Amino acid sequence: MQTSNYVVRRASRDVVDALGKIVDLVFRPQLPPGQGMPKEFPHLFSADNAHNLYYVADENGPVSMVGVLPQKVVIQGITMNVASIGSVVTLPEYQGRHISSAILHRVMADFTAEGVPLMLVSGDRGLYRRIDCVPVGRMYRVTIGKAEAEKFRFDRGDSNLLKVTEVRAKERSSYAERLNRIYHAEPYRYRRTDAEMAILLDALWFQRDAYDQRLFVIEQGGEPVAYVTPYQPRASRSRLEVMEWAGSRTAVIASAAAILDAFGADEIRFPVHADDITMRTLVKTNGFRSEQTALQGTVRALSAAALIQSLEPLFVERFGTAAEVLQQGMSYRLSVAGRDLYADNAGELAIRLFNHDADNLGLPFVHTDDLNYI
Repeated sequence: MQTSNYVVRRASRDVVDALGKIVDLVFRPQLPPGQGMPKEFPHLFSADNAHNLYYVADENGPVSMVGVLPQKVVIQGITMNVASIGSVVTLPEYQGRHISSAILHRVMADFTAEGVPLMLVSGDRGLYRRIDCVPVGRMYRVTIGKAEAEKFRFDRGDSNLLKVTEVRAKERSSYAERLNRIYHAEPYRYRRTDAEMAILLDALWFQRDAYDQRLFVIEQGGEPVAYVTPYQPRASRSRLEVMEWAGSRTAVIASAAAILDAFGADEIRFPVHADDITMRTLVKTNGFRSEQTALQGTVRALSAAALIQSLEPLFVERFGTAAEVLQQGMSYRLSVAGRDLYADNAGELAIRLFNHDADNLGLPFVHTDDLNYI
């Protein structure tokens, strides 16, 4: 595919470093090129993933890129392939020439042809909206203040109670196998091997200049039962944001006081999945502040047939029958249990499936903004 005189290419291993440098020139200009986002997202910029980094170059090297990380998501027991999109960048002197749009169209064509059901995009800018990427689903952001957290403190050192431990940087990856067992029990997540978990725990997310991100493990009887990865933006030290947590819901809440103490912060905010009935009930009964919002980023259907086939167990379980999708040009008709829903484009098809209002089906969706975020 061409835009003007540019050809969209898939990278080889020897191009990965150059792509990391142009991303940093735009998004991390305060750092030496190649020392920012490639280390924040080592799973995206790995040599093994080179073929999924798309770019356009001039005679001097890459000028624009779109990063793709093929991943698998788990939604209530089913596994579905997705193409995660991030690190979409064009050097300033080449902006306004629609190069990123051309690369994204090539990405969509390739992964649709491969039968990938969905594309997950880390952003929500006009570039993505123009190709029918839309926010879907819902989640909650829950805030626990310091006074509230103290009511649930159980980190007194008694091995029969809960113990909250901050894991030192050099030890984080050694916890990968134990913490991954906890993560694997979550019903809405990414497929993640122990090796991948170790990579994510050592990523630059935990080392960025503008953020202080740490790992806390909650144990009971000497065994990990939950973990939390909060970070503190240096521009707003009073609040902690949790990027990922997993495990015992009561243990996560009970860890809040110790985590706030470690940072010297006043409140901690963490995401809760819309279908996490246990945590949502704990939040409600304890009167914690809760704000409903869409899931992070945007989503677009790629292969509609593969998407509906992947979701078949959910259709059968919820509606007693499989669903069918008919595509006519850019439009879709989705039929399930005697009900027809219509979508004008691939983004609207995702809305019909995963949004929760009366006009849509409200199927559950994966939490997109955890350590697998790119």
